[in-house]
Amino acid sequence: MAVMTMRSPTSWLEKIKSAFPELEFAAGDNFAWLPKQKTVVHPANLDSNDDKAQLLHEISHGLLDHQDYSRDIGLIDMERQAWEYAVDNLAPKFEVNLSMDDDIVQDSLDTYRQWLYKRSLCPDCQAVGLEQKPQNYRCLNCSANWRVNDARTCQLKRYKKPR
Repeated sequence: MAVMTMRSPTSWLEKIKSAFPELEFAAGDNFAWLPKQKTVVHPANLDSNDDKAQLLHEISHGLLDHQDYSRDIGLIDMERQAWEYAVDNLAPKFEVNLSMDDDIVQDSLDTYRQWLYKRSLCPDCQAVGLEQKPQNYRCLNCSANWRVNDARTCQLKRYKKPR
């Protein structure tokens, strides 16, 4: 009589954690990459393909050694790089169906594009301005100057500066 032993299946998240021992993983309310702690924060339950894709995106920030950005456009570039890395390298390896055209990717990138657009709007005439130095903008239309707060996780505030 043959004896069969049952091994408990390794969860997808456990496979991910063991594949990236250089990163820490912590349960939290939202997905995030914390560069100083080299920690990927994620919800405890990763039930959907979108959840898995988002986790791979945050891991990509870590593998690409994303730290901080000096100009607002730099954040958008880091987000795009992380999604591209997740799509091209991690999704196939961890059997996650993901492409750059997927809603999860484009919706995420759209939030950053909208964030940048709102920051760049002149508080005087609503034309688009350019970031002259970190968190400081100048209007192309009326030459107004303003500074913005970090506003990645809080309400955007713009402060007019004297001309």
